[in-house]
Amino acid sequence: MIWVALLIAVVLVGLTVAAILGRIDGSLAEPTSTVSFLPLPHDRLTEQDIDAVRFDTAFRGYRMDQVDEVLDRLTREIEVLRAGLPSPTAFVSDDPDPDPAEAAAHPS
Repeated sequence: MIWVALLIAVVLVGLTVAAILGRIDGSLAEPTSTVSFLPLPHDRLTEQDIDAVRFDTAFRGYRMDQVDEVLDRLTREIEVLRAGLPSPTAFVSDDPDPDPAEAAAHPS
């Protein structure tokens, strides 16, 4: 009889520990992958590339070298995109209602 009580106590302790650790209801976040950090591709970035970025965790958060690498790459990508765009002032005019015929006669 004492063995049954001991077995029940061990099972109850195990269930309590599992519930505290979140193993029973599945409330834990997705486990981190064993795959280490994968750098961004060398060609043009897509939304999927950015969504797929995962950083390894370190003692006090994410690994700063990985975060810095991604931020540097995104900065370069933004600079390339900005270089291909016309200047924002090209769209600004002092005349609130420009005449299309006059604009055609005096191209800038």
